[in-house]
Amino acid sequence: MSHTGSEQQTRLRIQTSAPGRICLFGEHQDYLGLPVIAAAIDLRVTIEAVTTDDLIFKVSLPDIGEQHEYDPQAQLVYTHGRDYLPAAINVLRRAGVRWESGFHAVVRGDIPINSGTSSSSALLVSWCALLLAAGGDARAQDPMAVATFAHAAEVTEFQSPGGMMDHFSTAVGGAIWLDCRPPYRVEQLSTNLGDFVLVDSGIPKDTNGLLDATRQKIESLPARLGLAEDAAPEPPPELFATMNEEQRPLLIATWRNRALTEEAREAFRRNASDEEIGTLLLRHHEELAQRLGTSHPTIDQLIVEGIDAGALGAKINGSGGGGSFFFYAPRNAAAIRSHFRAKGYRAWIVRIGKGLESKIEPMQETAP
Repeated sequence: MSHTGSEQQTRLRIQTSAPGRICLFGEHQDYLGLPVIAAAIDLRVTIEAVTTDDLIFKVSLPDIGEQHEYDPQAQLVYTHGRDYLPAAINVLRRAGVRWESGFHAVVRGDIPINSGTSSSSALLVSWCALLLAAGGDARAQDPMAVATFAHAAEVTEFQSPGGMMDHFSTAVGGAIWLDCRPPYRVEQLSTNLGDFVLVDSGIPKDTNGLLDATRQKIESLPARLGLAEDAAPEPPPELFATMNEEQRPLLIATWRNRALTEEAREAFRRNASDEEIGTLLLRHHEELAQRLGTSHPTIDQLIVEGIDAGALGAKINGSGGGGSFFFYAPRNAAAIRSHFRAKGYRAWIVRIGKGLESKIEPMQETAP
């Protein structure tokens, strides 16, 4: 890519961007191979990079005060259990991607971190798209391929307990129904949804810890799966015979949330009313809070406040235990946001957003 003398030297400017997400239906189902419904939101991570002649990837993350350098020709060693940037390089190199130039990249974003809105997956989707583009790989423009690589870098590489909902919802964008069994299948749903209000509870959460604990409990259930798409909303009584008092509500919640996801899918297909969507969200939160145990008493109380203030529906967002929750408030989002900001909470009005965006353009400059 480099030239000498007075010839022109072509560098590339690459920009990739991916959104955060909210899980509408199917929380804690993707890692079980059950369907989910999620939506990208209009908060994003953006990476801007310029290619260089030296084969080193230099990355600046001013939002969190970090800088990193990576040699893409080496097998990179991870310094901690969520060292996602070098993990993506290793994953892509094993998939045959090669680079002939380096780049300087700057990462910026407005997705709240560690709040359940998929900031890490948005980063991984943007980063994988950048790496593919820098390597001249056409899969940089394929959201499904990028999502698959991002999931491998964030989950498979570290044997983490999470699923693939985050990566596919941020890469594809809009509101989607996702079949979480390989080969993954996406159905784009109606995006006529109005405003949501996202609230950060400020309660710290251990995403991987809670996911792992919840997953282990559910996977310990006898006959927990075998849930066909036409399965009854409630588990058959004979399944309870071998279960203890702790396991029974987990089984009920898993079956009901699977049924709720299918009910919501049909509701979107027939353009259901805002009130019906809101009611379905509240039913889903009730299962998460009362039977799956992934909410928090403070969040449950704040959800009651938002519903009393006029929101149509609400639920905790992400793995749970803390982090964010959201309201469906297509008619009075500003008032509900103001209510929570007045109480000292960070709150945003969010809308359904676009998925992965990737742009590459040449930069012409005269070499010295």
